[in-house]
Amino acid sequence: MGIWIILFISFVIICVASYFAFDQYKRMVQEAKNYERGLKMVPIRIHLPPPSDDLEVGGRDERDVVDEVLSEAQTMYNIIASTATKGFKTKLYGQRHISFEIVASDGLVRYYAVVPAVLTETIKQAISAAYPAARLEEVEMENIFSQQGKMQGVIGGEFELKKDYFYPIATYQESRRDAARALLDALSGVERGDGAAIQIMFRPAPESWTLKSNEKVESIRKGKGKKNNNTTAVLDIMEALWKPPTYGLNTSNTEYPQLTALENEEIQAIEDKTKYPGYEVLTRVVTSSSTASKSQAILQSIVSAFSLFDSPRYNGFKFNMTNNIDELVTAYIFRFFPQSTNQNILNSVELSTIFHLPNQNSIPTGKIERQRIRQVDGPTELMKEGLLIGVNEFRGVEKQIRLGVNDRRRHTYIIGQTGMGKSKLLENLAYQDIMDGRGFCFIDPHGDSVEELLGMIPQSRMDDVIYFDPSDTENPLGFNIFEASSPEEMDFVISETNSMLKSLYDPGNTGVVGPRMENIVRNAALLLMSDPDGGTFMDIPKVLVDPEFAKQKIKYLRNQRAIDFWTKEWPASQKSNDAGELVSWVVSKWAPFESGLVNNIIGQKKSAFSIREVMDNNKILLVNLSKGKLGEAAAKLLGMVFVMKFQAAAMSRADIPEDQRKDFCLFVDEFQNFATDSFESILSEARKYRLNLILANQFTTQLKDSIKGAIFGNVPNKIVGRIGIDDAEVLQKAFTPTFTAEDLTKTPNYNSITTVLVNGFPSAPFTMKLLPPFGKSNPEIREGLRKYSASKYGRPRAIVEDEIRRRLSVNPGANLSQPQLRQTQTQQKNQVSWQERAFSGSANNANLNDSGDSIKKDSFLDDWLKKRDEIRGSNSNSNTQQNGPDIPLKSNLARNFQKNIMQNQSVSFYNANNSNNLNNPQVQQNIKPQQIQNDSVIQDIRTTRISNNLSNNSSNAAKNNYKKVDDGEVIFKIR
Repeated sequence: MGIWIILFISFVIICVASYFAFDQYKRMVQEAKNYERGLKMVPIRIHLPPPSDDLEVGGRDERDVVDEVLSEAQTMYNIIASTATKGFKTKLYGQRHISFEIVASDGLVRYYAVVPAVLTETIKQAISAAYPAARLEEVEMENIFSQQGKMQGVIGGEFELKKDYFYPIATYQESRRDAARALLDALSGVERGDGAAIQIMFRPAPESWTLKSNEKVESIRKGKGKKNNNTTAVLDIMEALWKPPTYGLNTSNTEYPQLTALENEEIQAIEDKTKYPGYEVLTRVVTSSSTASKSQAILQSIVSAFSLFDSPRYNGFKFNMTNNIDELVTAYIFRFFPQSTNQNILNSVELSTIFHLPNQNSIPTGKIERQRIRQVDGPTELMKEGLLIGVNEFRGVEKQIRLGVNDRRRHTYIIGQTGMGKSKLLENLAYQDIMDGRGFCFIDPHGDSVEELLGMIPQSRMDDVIYFDPSDTENPLGFNIFEASSPEEMDFVISETNSMLKSLYDPGNTGVVGPRMENIVRNAALLLMSDPDGGTFMDIPKVLVDPEFAKQKIKYLRNQRAIDFWTKEWPASQKSNDAGELVSWVVSKWAPFESGLVNNIIGQKKSAFSIREVMDNNKILLVNLSKGKLGEAAAKLLGMVFVMKFQAAAMSRADIPEDQRKDFCLFVDEFQNFATDSFESILSEARKYRLNLILANQFTTQLKDSIKGAIFGNVPNKIVGRIGIDDAEVLQKAFTPTFTAEDLTKTPNYNSITTVLVNGFPSAPFTMKLLPPFGKSNPEIREGLRKYSASKYGRPRAIVEDEIRRRLSVNPGANLSQPQLRQTQTQQKNQVSWQERAFSGSANNANLNDSGDSIKKDSFLDDWLKKRDEIRGSNSNSNTQQNGPDIPLKSNLARNFQKNIMQNQSVSFYNANNSNNLNNPQVQQNIKPQQIQNDSVIQDIRTTRISNNLSNNSSNAAKNNYKKVDDGEVIFKIR
C-alpha cells in the first residue's frame, strides 16, 4: 500500500514538474516567436479618403450619419476575422495579430496598419472593402521619439478592461456619436518635435469566448449573477455532485427566478456582444517629448479621451502606467502581444467604435492628413508599347499608361496650374522621342525645358538638332514668314499673318485690327511675296512708307485686285488728311519687332531651315522663346509663326501618300500664347498629315471659345492636373460621374486625372501619377550643341544686317551708314505726291518743295528709272537684275570713268563679296579714283559721290554716265 502511495505521489510530482517545464518552454518559444513576428510585420500607411468621398450629410440627422460611417469599419473587421487559423502551431504560438495605429509626429496625425507579411494582401483587401477610396502605401514606420528628451521624455502604458470581457464597452450604436473624435483632439495637440502613438493590437479570439459569455448569461438567469464568482463555482460543483446528470433529458421546462429589468438588459448586452466576431485586444499608448512633464500632459489627454468609451453600467478601460520604460519601448517597436494577454476581448462593433477612418465631420483639426483626390483604377487593356505618360496606382498595383502610335495622332491636351508638373511631363515625352529616333519640335516660352533637352541629346542624334535661340544675336537663324512654295501656301501665310496681328493687338476682336488694316497688310504681303527675289514680314513698313520701294515690285504682281490696290486705291487713299496717321498707325504695329534681336531673324529672306524637311527627316527642333530675353510681343509673334509654318508644312504633305508621311510631334507649352483663330483647323486636320500635337497650358479661360471647343471635341487624350474652380466647372463634364469638380481642384502636384485612347477607344477617367525626370542634362553637351547649331544654321550678324540694309535701300546713292530720319508732316505731303506719281503713271508729275511750290516736273529720279528700264529691256526678270542696279564693273570701265571726273573727286565703292568689308563696321570705303589700278572685279557699286555740288541742270550730263558693257550694266548717280 505504501509503495502505491509513493508511486502516486511521484507521478503527481512528475506531472506537475512536466507541466511547469512545458509551460516554461512554451513561454520561451512564444517570446522568441514574438520577436520573429515583430520583425516580419509590414507598416502600411492608410491615406484617408478625400472629402469628396464622404457621405453627403445634407439635412440628415448627424447621428444617422455617424452610425452609417462607423458601420463601414465593421466590414473590415469581419473580413479580418477570417484570418484565424487552427492547429498545433496556433495553440503553441497563438494567432497572428494586427496593429492599427494612430500616430502624431511632425505636427501631423496619420493612420497606419502594421500587419504580418503573410497577411498583407488580405488586410489590404479588408481595408479597401470598407474604404474603397483609401490609398494604401507600404512605408517605413515613423519615429515618434523626441530627439531632445530621449528616453527621459518617454512615458506610456497599456489599457485593460475594468470588468470581465463579456461586458461591452460603450459603442456608437448606443451613444450615436463618434467618441474617437476625442482621440484626434488629443493627438492634434502634439507639437513638432514631440510624438505620440496609440497602438491597438488585436487577433481573433478563440471560439470559447462566447461559451464563457453564455455561461455568464445562464448564471444571471439562475439568479447567481450577483454572487461571488468563487462561491458560485463551489456551489455549482456541489450541485453537480448531488444532482443526477441531466444530459439527454428535456430541460426546456426549467424554471428560472423572476429577473429584474436591469438583469434582462444585462443579459441582452452580453448576448448582443457575442453576435459579432470577437478579438483579443491590447491597447498601448506611448508619448515622447522634450520633458517628462510634457509627455505626461499628452498622455493624460489621451487617457481622458478613452473615458468616452466607458459604459457606466457595464465595462470600460483602465490605464496601467508602466514602470519599465525600456520594456515599454521595446514592446512598442516590436509590437509584442503576449499570448497570455487574453482577457481583453472586444467584438467588431467595439473595435469599430475605437478605430475607424474618420470623415470630415469627425476631423477636428487640419493636422489630420487626407487625400486630396481618391485613386481610381486605370484601363484594363493596356498598351505594351508607345509613349509612356505616367503610372496608374490603385490599391498598391501600378500600371504603366502609354499612348499608342495611332492614339497619339489624335493629339494630347495637358492642363494644370503652375507647379503641377506640366513642363517635366513634356520633357519626359520629348526625351522618349529623342531616344526612339523620332522627330519633334518643342516650342518653349520659358526656355528652361529646351535647355534641359539640349543637354540630353545622345551622340547618335546630334546632327538632327536645330536649336533656335533668338537671344544669340551674333549668329541669327533666318526664319522668313513670307516663304511659300505654292499659291495656296501664299494665301494661307497671308491669312495667318493677319490672324497673328489680330492675336497680338486685338485678341478681344474690338476692331483695333479691322478690315481696313487687314486689307492693307494683305496687299502689302502679296506685293512682297510676288517678287521672285522674295520679301519678308519686316518689309511691310517699307512698302507703306516708301513708294519707290513698292514701285519696283508692282510689275511682279499677277493678281489684278492687288494691282488695282497699289496703282489706284492706295494712292487715292493717301490724298486724305489722315493718310499720314493711317500709315503711321499701321507701321507702329511693327515697332516691337524692329530690334536687331527679332529683325535679324524674320528680316532674312532665306530661312535657315525648312520646316517640311524638319518633319520629313525626323529632325529635332528646339525653339527657345524666353519672354525675358525677347519680350512678350516678339516671343508671341515667333511662336505663332512656328505654329503657322508647321501647319502649312503638314498640309503640304498632301503631295505624298499617307503611309509615307512620317509621324512628327509638335510640343507647345503655354500654347494659348501662340494660338490664332485658325488653330481649330490644325486640331481637326493635322492628324491625317501625321502632325501630332501635345499642347499644355494653365487655364481654359486663356483660350477662345472656338479653340476650347476644338480641344474638347477633337482631343481625346486629356491630362488634367490641379485647376481652378472655373476650369473645373467646364472640364468636369468630361470626367463625371467618376470625378467631381472638387476633385479637379484638389489634385496634388505631379498627379493628374486622365482619360486616354486605348486602341482607338476612350478610357474611363482614372488617376495617374506623373513620373520623375527621365534623363539628366549635361551642361557640356548643351553648350557644344548650342555652338554647333549656331555655326551650322546661323549667319554672322554683320552679313545679315548689311543684307537687310541693302535690300531696303531703294536709292542707289543713299548713304547706308546714315539712319533714316522721321519725316515731318510737310514731307509726308510731298511723299503723297510722289506716291501718286509713282502709282498713277500720269505724265503730269509734279514735285513739290517744302513750301508746296511747283518745281521741275521731270526729276532726276524719273529719268534714272526710265533709263534703267531702257537698259534692262526684256531681261528685267533675269537673275542679274534682281538686285536692282547692283551689277559687275570691270577695272577698264573704272578707268574710263576715272578719266571723266576731276582728279580731286572721290568715289565710294563697296565690294559685296569681300568678307573683310563685311566684318568691318565701316562698310563703305572712300578711295581716290587714282587708287583704282588693278583688274579686280568690283561687283556692287552702291554710291558714287562727287565732292563738288552740281546744279539741277546737270541732270542731262549725268545721263551720259549710263554705260552698257558686255558683262552687265552700271548706273551712276551724280548729285
